[in-house]
Amino acid sequence: MPPSPPRGIIDHRPRDFWSVKNHPLSGITTAQWARMLWRHGRSMDVFTYWPRLLFITCMSVLNSFFALCDWLFYGRAVRNQTINDEPVFVLGHPRTGTTHLHNLLSQDERFAFATTFSVGFPSGFLCLRAVAPVIGLLMDSTRPMDNMALAWDTPQEDELATNQMSSGTSPYAPLLFPRKEKAFRPFYRFLLAANGEEDGEDGEDADADPARVEDFERWKRAFTLFLKKTQYAAGGAHKRLLLKSPVHTARVAVLRRMFPKATFVFIHRHPLEVFRSAAHMADAYYWQCYLQKPSVLDVQEFILHQGAVLHRAYREDVAAMEAEERASGAKKNKPPGRVSVRFADLDADPVGTLRATYAALGWTEAFAKVEPAIERYSESLADFKKNAFGKEALSSEAESVVRRRWRAWFEDLGYE
Repeated sequence: MPPSPPRGIIDHRPRDFWSVKNHPLSGITTAQWARMLWRHGRSMDVFTYWPRLLFITCMSVLNSFFALCDWLFYGRAVRNQTINDEPVFVLGHPRTGTTHLHNLLSQDERFAFATTFSVGFPSGFLCLRAVAPVIGLLMDSTRPMDNMALAWDTPQEDELATNQMSSGTSPYAPLLFPRKEKAFRPFYRFLLAANGEEDGEDGEDADADPARVEDFERWKRAFTLFLKKTQYAAGGAHKRLLLKSPVHTARVAVLRRMFPKATFVFIHRHPLEVFRSAAHMADAYYWQCYLQKPSVLDVQEFILHQGAVLHRAYREDVAAMEAEERASGAKKNKPPGRVSVRFADLDADPVGTLRATYAALGWTEAFAKVEPAIERYSESLADFKKNAFGKEALSSEAESVVRRRWRAWFEDLGYE
């Protein structure tokens, strides 16, 4: 058994047992919900979360109707829809600035992206989109964890859709079932399904049992269907998909197999700042998601393990990518299919950092067209105040644990 993190290194106060706003299963269908109940129903805390469970069940009936409408009116068109084979993936651990970077890149009209509405109601959003502003009342106008603007048409994480459509075959499922967090670890990398190889690393931050082939296929079907619907809603394959989900950071190898021409934009931030922000996010938002009540240790371990596995997986996948490029004799003058961005640079100078990012990817001409939109968006954030975490926010005990568990992150990315 791995050593448990010390008690109390994060604050996680029980609340919001009856809340239904911003719930990540608001768009699940009856069939998807039934599969989730079959797999995890016995572990749900029914007497604690019965209002939320009732809400999800009622919504699933409504969602099933609109999913049927999507299938009747758009099914053939979606099935025949080609996915642009050059998607752009924004990568990075949660709380490293992936949303900020995603929002900035979304100002580029060359890109199509998933929206808060489409990921919230993935099975029926094509028919439901006419009433999206009304259904948007089910969410807050700002994100609970950091007060960033939240609207039905803002760019959003595609994995939120895949989690629903695959009935929880996702690393996001621990937000629902935090006591079963280890059961969902194979869904970060899908190692057995993707590579035919098991993860050989041992220790507290090793991957769990390899993913089953049927789990990988279930995730892949849901992911592909949602991308087809997103591409169709954007008017066709002429636009590149701009996709952002932090858990994709562990899937570079999988995503490259699916999209060999994909581009990856990786953003990183000081690990101690990330941990403070992740702990705040857990306390501010996770309680709105749970279907079983966690302990503080459950939540701490989820944050710590996720940080370790995302970094390790990204490091290994990029090393493999570089080895392939050397073996194939890739042209030295060819722009790379990946670039790294420091959050501190993006925060201090969004326009300049995006200009450098576009240049590194060989998109200089495109930046000249999008620069005015990026400047306008950046100016709109002038009054936005980030969460402030004082030095006292992280105890020496907590810092010691973070430095031990995320040591490779500190070393590889040059953080003190």
